[in-house]
Amino acid sequence: MTLLNLVNINKGWIDRELTNHYAENVNDKLKVRLFTIKASGTTISPNSLANALLDFLPDYFKTKVEIDAEVRRQMDAFVAEGSTATEIEMREQSIALVQNRTYRQASKFFNRKSADNKTGKYGELLLFACAEALFDCKMIAHKITNITNYHDEVKGGDGIFLGNYLLSDSTKKAAYFIGESKVWKQYASAQTDALNSINRFYDDDVQANFTGLEFFIAKKDINKFDDGQIDINQIYDRLNPTSSAFKDQVAVHPILIMYDSPSYTRLMTEAADNVALEALIAESVKAKLLRTLERVSAKVGAYKHLNKVYLDFILIPTESVDAFNKAMDNLI
Repeated sequence: MTLLNLVNINKGWIDRELTNHYAENVNDKLKVRLFTIKASGTTISPNSLANALLDFLPDYFKTKVEIDAEVRRQMDAFVAEGSTATEIEMREQSIALVQNRTYRQASKFFNRKSADNKTGKYGELLLFACAEALFDCKMIAHKITNITNYHDEVKGGDGIFLGNYLLSDSTKKAAYFIGESKVWKQYASAQTDALNSINRFYDDDVQANFTGLEFFIAKKDINKFDDGQIDINQIYDRLNPTSSAFKDQVAVHPILIMYDSPSYTRLMTEAADNVALEALIAESVKAKLLRTLERVSAKVGAYKHLNKVYLDFILIPTESVDAFNKAMDNLI
């Protein structure tokens, strides 16, 4: 069994909730994907997307191995209590109890932060769901430095994933993914902040300590994936910057940006139904395609190190980032 067998989110969620307009290779190491939230009548509502993300809270918070172990312990507890239920019934009851318990724990994990940090968490959850759906990868750690309080003076990656990356020539290469997520009103500001964060991994002044710390912390938790069938030593090697397995990988940085699109109000006003609204949005996206790609390329080119690694932008324009955050607040 490989690490990828532990990916247990339903990858079909992204096709149900989002419309993929394009996935363009700007060059061999720069890709830009653009998605929009599917229309609901003549509006763009974040509620369905928020509910879909809510389903991923347990998988974001704990690994499949941890959840399975808790299910087994709960079944043992039922037996010790003298339950007369069948094994199948006990397992079903145990799964339901553990899922509910994990969901409550995950909710507290989100709510223990200030409002600003909490909305940042929503971006991390969206990054997790998109990365495991779009890429051949599994998340190993999330929001590393904020959770551990190491190096509070800098921000860590919003998620480390291991897996394989599909290159522009359609070949797959072993990769580690360090993602960045921004759910901001202003696209330009979000893009700049995300690229500045990624650049810290390669900046001559801080990259050695910063990168080493990220992988050190990620390695501390790999036992959470040990189900007796996974080669934990292989995972450890892939997180060890001095190993040949690590050096054989390429670095990929998924950069997810959800942002306000001023044109949405006009498009929703003009649309007669959801089909018309989807068509108007697609037309608007297509009209901006070349300009979007050119601007992303120019922005990345301003960083001397970032053309050396793989960057994969996941853009999600929407009517209101505030509405998305409030929908998540209300559900969690």
